[in-house]
Amino acid sequence: MTYILKRVTWYLLSIYLLSVYLTFFYLLNAADAEQVQRLGAAFSAIWLSSCFVFQNFFRNRFEFSIHALLTLDFCFESLVPDHAGYSFYYCAAGFWLVFLTYHHLPLQPSRVGSEELMITV
Repeated sequence: MTYILKRVTWYLLSIYLLSVYLTFFYLLNAADAEQVQRLGAAFSAIWLSSCFVFQNFFRNRFEFSIHALLTLDFCFESLVPDHAGYSFYYCAAGFWLVFLTYHHLPLQPSRVGSEELMITV
């Protein structure tokens, strides 16, 4: 896969995950208290399966792990029966900005050279 295609796919995946996150919070504001737990389970499954299907498009295992751990956020949010207001949107936008920034940070080369890794006897 070419670099440009992988980059475009990552942006599409990022926008898709942001839209899933925002949809989840939108539905929590409109849902009854009984529906909140079911929405949390459904969106956790959608989020986690999306992360596993597209795991090759993340920068590294750390970025993948952070996205996969956001499934816990869906689970924890589903424990709160009443969601009032739209402050959760700021949280979703903040996560997205952090992920976007991390994804574009340059990777640091290893400081330990191959000569230093060899053990001499």
